Amino acid sequence: MAGGRSERAATVDTGAVYERTRRAFVATMTAATEEQHEQRVPAAPDWSVRDVLAHVVGLAADLNAQHFPDPDDLGGSAWAARQVAQRRGATLADVVAEWDREGPAFADVLRAFDYEFGSHFAADLHAHHQDVRQALGLVRDDDAETVAVALDHYLGFIDELLVTEQWGALEVVAGDEVHRLGSGAKRARLVAAPFEVLRALAARRSERQVRALAWEGDVDAFVEFLRSGFTGGYALPVADLVE
Repeated sequence: MAGGRSERAATVDTGAVYERTRRAFVATMTAATEEQHEQRVPAAPDWSVRDVLAHVVGLAADLNAQHFPDPDDLGGSAWAARQVAQRRGATLADVVAEWDREGPAFADVLRAFDYEFGSHFAADLHAHHQDVRQALGLVRDDDAETVAVALDHYLGFIDELLVTEQWGALEVVAGDEVHRLGSGAKRARLVAAPFEVLRALAARRSERQVRALAWEGDVDAFVEFLRSGFTGGYALPVADLVE
């Protein structure tokens, strides 16, 4: 994709990206059977397909209402669990109707803030939609603009962690874009398709899958960095996620 992050930050409507993904997620859910709604999601093994939907709807509703995680709720795990529990007895139609009310308002919130904020929540929604599609054995949600926006968020997240840990620099070649993360001397280089980079940096690839990507340099150190850097319920999956 031409342009790169700076152009996307200036031109992409993250609220529109969120709404496009929301509509795609609703279509995925309405096409699935009730039995499929109860399937476990390998990327979020404590949740069913329905639970993942309840979480993303609850997140939009909570943030619209300015209901935030408690200060001691590291990573918002208890907050997310409440979102799921509060909707467990609702029908799919009820949950979708709630999202139809809350989603457009939340998209407007994303537009009101900067690209960094908007890309964060567009990335979160894409990750969960793809998690559900993987659980159902469906083709990838790999819309090029959505993947690029989501990847911008995760590259920024990893960059901050690398700088904080004084790990060194990681060069990421994702399609036709080159990104330098961290600071100091380059310790590793990763070359992969944008979708694969995105899923790896979003903790949706096993350690074996991360290592199987095209690496130069100290991949062992970076895998250890990923293993120790994810918090709040995120961790590299034990089993491969095949998408």
